[in-house]
Amino acid sequence: MAREYYYLIAGLPDLFIDQEQKGFDLVKLKDEIKENIHPNDYKLVEQLFLEYDNENFQNFIFERTQEFNPLGKFPQDLYTEFEENLEEFPEYIQKFYNSFKGKDENDDEDLEENDLYHADKIEKIPEVQFQELFYEHVKLSENRFLREWYSFLLLYNNILSAINSRNDDSDIAPQMVGKGEFVEALTRSQAADFGLKQEIDFLEPLLQITEQTDIIERERRLDMLKWDMADEITTFDYFNINKILAFLVKAGIVYRWSKLDSKIGAEMFKKLVADIRKTYELPKEFEQ
Repeated sequence: MAREYYYLIAGLPDLFIDQEQKGFDLVKLKDEIKENIHPNDYKLVEQLFLEYDNENFQNFIFERTQEFNPLGKFPQDLYTEFEENLEEFPEYIQKFYNSFKGKDENDDEDLEENDLYHADKIEKIPEVQFQELFYEHVKLSENRFLREWYSFLLLYNNILSAINSRNDDSDIAPQMVGKGEFVEALTRSQAADFGLKQEIDFLEPLLQITEQTDIIERERRLDMLKWDMADEITTFDYFNINKILAFLVKAGIVYRWSKLDSKIGAEMFKKLVADIRKTYELPKEFEQ
């Protein structure tokens, strides 16, 4: 039976507004949630934050110069002696690292058997191959929110890649993560909507967003689409871990925009507080 977090979820407005007063810090917010939920549920939070570990790992393996992101589970010092610490990382990272470095003799055989990896033996860049291993990993999650969220992200990112490839007049197939009927349609269809408008509820609004010429507004609306999907997945969740995971998805969007554009970040912050207000009453001193 799912654990219920009545007091924590009812107290999210206090946590969040306190963040606004002191300077929004998603790392601190994540730590505060860790202190108030069951360890097994916090593992789900860590799975949600794997995107930051993926960012750090790819920066390391592809020798990029981006700043280390502290939102992931695995600290920066593990990368100093990476091979000695390899077993600390998830299996998909271990598998990709060994394959990339040519250390796994059985790797090609294993990857051909994988449902996602090396789909139809199309040659793909290492970044796409890494994403295929990652999505194969997260689709096995026992948590409904994470399964649905990552299924959405996989399809969402593939659609954006297909649109960008069309605009650049480049081959779509090598950019696709995984395989299946949707990937087949995105790769082969000549229709404006890839023949998928009836199959994918969010496709039409996504296509409309990509027509936006203002880059900042386009990015804002793309994040709002993700925001709305987090809400949709948790329509019938109220006090469980799924509600907290959806809240963290939105908090991550706010955090991103607080770094990119302070004005839009502030607007999104207010939107998240407004979303919380729909269900939970705020302290009187904030009702102005």
